[in-house]
Amino acid sequence: MQKLGSEGMSFATILMFGERCALPHGSPSERTLSKGDFITLDFGAVVNGYRSDMTRSYVLGKASKKQSAIYQSVSNAQQAAINLLKAGVDCLDLQNISQQVLDDSGFGKWAGQGLGHGVGLFLHELPFINKNCRHVLEAGNVITIEPGIYIPNFGGVRIEDDILITQNGYEVLTHAPKLFELEG
Repeated sequence: MQKLGSEGMSFATILMFGERCALPHGSPSERTLSKGDFITLDFGAVVNGYRSDMTRSYVLGKASKKQSAIYQSVSNAQQAAINLLKAGVDCLDLQNISQQVLDDSGFGKWAGQGLGHGVGLFLHELPFINKNCRHVLEAGNVITIEPGIYIPNFGGVRIEDDILITQNGYEVLTHAPKLFELEG
C-alpha cells in the first residue's frame, strides 16, 4: 500500500480464521490455521487523509457446502444492496433488502448488526446503515456495504467494499478480487 501512496493504515488490520471469524472485530487466538478454515481479512489505507476499509473472507482449501452457502448468501446480500445504490435512496431500504436476502437464505438470524457505514476522514462516519438509520444517500457520500454472517463456534463471512454514491448510481472504489477458496 505504501508503494501505491498510502500514508498508513486506516486501523489495525483484522486477520482471523476458523471459529474466530464469527467475531466481527475479534482478535486472533493461539490456534494454528488448518485446511478448511474460514479466513477473514479486514484492512484499509489512508491517502490524502482519507480512509478506506475493505474485508474479504476466504476458506483455506476446498469449502464445505455450508461454507459455500454462507459465502454465496453474503455475496447475494451485498449485491442486492449495491443494486439499489444511487442518490435519494433511504439507507433503511439498503439494510432491509440485504437482511431479506440473508433471511431467505436461512442464515439471517446470524446476520451482523448493520450493513455498513460512511467512510472518509474518519473510519466510521455517518450514515451508519442499520435498522435504525433514516439517512437518504446524497451524491458524494462514500459508504461501505458489508453484510456478514457470524455463526458462533463455526465461523463467518463478511464482504466489504467502499462505494461512492453518484447522481445516477454508484462507483465501487474497492478493486480487490472476491476469491473464496484459497489453495492450501
